[in-house]
Amino acid sequence: MPEATNPTRDPLNRPLTQEERSLIRWLMEHSFVKDASDLLPQIDRLSVVAKCNCGCPTIDFALDGEPVVQKGEQFVSDWDAEVDGMPVYVQLWRSNGRISSLEIGSCPGTDQPFGLPAIESILGNPDTGPNRRP
Repeated sequence: MPEATNPTRDPLNRPLTQEERSLIRWLMEHSFVKDASDLLPQIDRLSVVAKCNCGCPTIDFALDGEPVVQKGEQFVSDWDAEVDGMPVYVQLWRSNGRISSLEIGSCPGTDQPFGLPAIESILGNPDTGPNRRP
């Protein structure tokens, strides 16, 4: 049976932006999951099939054109960052060995759209300090 449509997502069909690609790569390369680097070859095969409709930059992926089922997702990477001074969380997820989604959420909550955090804004970034989320 196909996965139910998520009412919090709007369907899309587009390639990753360079900014998304770079962020995903960074998240994998700095993951607390030991086998996260095994997922690196998937980055160039990802496309975006849905985005959150609340205004955050959360996106869901297809791998080789096939939407990745999100049931049973597991963290690949989880960090705090900032977007225009607003604290956000950045989470990369996988399901059944496939990169499934990139979630970016506002920590204080906002009803205003916002974009992706710059890699330099990630707290705990090995170049910026020790505030990595456990």
